[in-house]
Amino acid sequence: MNHANFSVILIIPSASYRTNPFIDAATKLDINILVITDKSQVFSKYYPDNVITMNFEHWQESIENIREWSERYDLKAVIGVDEESIILAAKLSESLCIEHNSLESVKLTKNKYLMRSELKKSGLKSPWFKRFSVHETPKDIFAELSFPCVLKPTFLSASQGVLRVNSFEEFGKGCEMLSDLLAEEKVKKRGGDQANWILVEEYIPGKEVSIEGIVNDGKLKDLAIFDKPEPLEGPIFPETIFITPTILDEHLQFSLLETAQTALQALGIRKGPVHIELRINDHGNYILECAARSIGGLCSKVLEFKGGMSLEELILRSALGRNVEKTQLIDKAKGVMMMPTEKRGILREIHGIKAALAVKGITDLQTTIKPGEMLEPLPKGDRYLGFLFAEGKDQDTVKIVLQEAWSKIEVVSEQI
Repeated sequence: MNHANFSVILIIPSASYRTNPFIDAATKLDINILVITDKSQVFSKYYPDNVITMNFEHWQESIENIREWSERYDLKAVIGVDEESIILAAKLSESLCIEHNSLESVKLTKNKYLMRSELKKSGLKSPWFKRFSVHETPKDIFAELSFPCVLKPTFLSASQGVLRVNSFEEFGKGCEMLSDLLAEEKVKKRGGDQANWILVEEYIPGKEVSIEGIVNDGKLKDLAIFDKPEPLEGPIFPETIFITPTILDEHLQFSLLETAQTALQALGIRKGPVHIELRINDHGNYILECAARSIGGLCSKVLEFKGGMSLEELILRSALGRNVEKTQLIDKAKGVMMMPTEKRGILREIHGIKAALAVKGITDLQTTIKPGEMLEPLPKGDRYLGFLFAEGKDQDTVKIVLQEAWSKIEVVSEQI
């Protein structure tokens, strides 16, 4: 099918890692794209007629330019490529009368408290949870607590602000840390009213996995299940290693997909890419997150589908109305490590990159924090040092290769 007369709007924040993969996929499919971004990016000077730079909060000021583009071509979809753009994608789609998830549904995925509430109503297994104001005294809810429990903001991602606490003392200190984080100007601006609230929920032990998929007419097409082989038990939750395909048995995979489908239905997600995180234990499957977007960072790089297709290409194909039901992941163990930021300070140098790349099985290494930039570890930080990629004969091999390569890396920073 010739897509040359079709168009897709991609909303790509300047801080996104996903620019090149989506641009490459659109070029391969020969479709017209309009990129909406908040700051001028490198590609802007090469495609000046295909980029609108604007303040995302004042999108109505650019709506006529966007509408003109949509009328010039056969606009098929508006896609927010990551967490910071999915609300705007829903608003633009509504304004342009383009099929999309409802704004209300997308907002549910962006508010952990509202999401928990809807999932509980649907009958899915749910931990005990409660939302309380940053202005409350922690002692006000002591009587309702049992330990361990987890504190988290209602709107942040990448495990930022997520903290396991095991006692009343830790709970008080965690609330203080979160209140400070939510009071930061950048965070407050991003969260709006949500920056006034903290979510506390029962800690869910177990194995953690994530599902990548595409939804059409409310039906989930699973593309990959990632295993997370390293334990995520707290007190912070750095998601370091993701490996696919999963080694879970088929019965458990089917059960996870059923849980994911029920969650999507409960939240009203009917179209587009989804990223769903779950925990599994003897009591069943628990949804941790359900995002109306694909996996973040550079993690999609490890997903290669038969026919040489990338995740971004599949997302665009589906948006254009192409059937992706028969899509299959290449059956080869691949993994990514999000290299954690371990100490606070100013990055000066990263040693050992060549040694890490020389480890057999490592296919790539990309750093995402530059010398001179701030290093802020979890729970306050939201950036990883970079990404390591590997492949091997099986999941254990990939895990060992990633860990060995990471052991070669030495971060030189200046404490402040």
